[in-house]
Amino acid sequence: MQPVLVIMPIFILIGAGYFLQRKKWLSPQTLKENSFILYWFAVPANILRGILGADVGVLRNVSFLAAVWLPYIITLAAVWATARRKETGCLFPELMLCATRGNHFYVGLPIVSLVMGQRGIEAGTLILALSLVAMQLLSIGGSQIALLGTVSLKTIKSTCAQLLKNPLLIACVLGLSLVFTGLNRLPPWIDETLVILSNISAGLALITLGAGMRLQNILKTVASVWRIVLFKLAVLPAVTYVIFTFFGLSRDMIQAGVLLASMPVAVNSAIIAQEMGMDSAYCAMDIAVTTLFSLVTLPFLIRLLGLA
Repeated sequence: MQPVLVIMPIFILIGAGYFLQRKKWLSPQTLKENSFILYWFAVPANILRGILGADVGVLRNVSFLAAVWLPYIITLAAVWATARRKETGCLFPELMLCATRGNHFYVGLPIVSLVMGQRGIEAGTLILALSLVAMQLLSIGGSQIALLGTVSLKTIKSTCAQLLKNPLLIACVLGLSLVFTGLNRLPPWIDETLVILSNISAGLALITLGAGMRLQNILKTVASVWRIVLFKLAVLPAVTYVIFTFFGLSRDMIQAGVLLASMPVAVNSAIIAQEMGMDSAYCAMDIAVTTLFSLVTLPFLIRLLGLA
């Protein structure tokens, strides 16, 4: 019951955004400006602060790096192989974007803390320090390639150009650079600025996403995003378990890693989709539907991992 209560605030805030939009208390221009603030300032600040707490000793372990990157690579390769020819219109890029992007900070770490305690927080933070880079690079890069329609030297160059301008990837690279150079202890006034920016990202993102959702035909919506549910809530956690076990990671790492991999689609995915010229409303539905299904899958997974 507690995992359900942890996730419930997400539904409440998305519902609040939807209500405000239905009442026409939020204009399209306001939503666009909110998305800009989130994409360029609030979410990067949140990512940066998460990485700065990493243990540099663990990050230098090559096996650990391979273990946290491979689940993303394998899952996105499976998406590309199975869905590229089946998706229609612009939905394949959205699938590439959302299939591995998890709601790690707003749902993942609270749930890991709830069911595993401090050992879960320590393991989860270390995993996120490197998996965030993989998630940003592969999901955004993969969706950019899907948008361009082919993999070629020109496509790769265009994708790299887009990634170099992406504030989320910049935050990941900056955070890891500071950690490895020993400069991760920021002056208090800088750290507090990042804290304030980070604190506004979750609530504002959820309200903004809720305001952009259309729920006129929810059953049709569920039917249209079933691949997202399959890859995000089933395939990625299963692949993570197999890879982490294969590389001999600790039980705490395996449990925390699988829980984080099983999170619903990240709340910033629709914002990123909007900034990249994709269907942000479709991604907002991905978030809502995977969050709804996670109310069932998470308690089951917690028991399966021996944490109940």
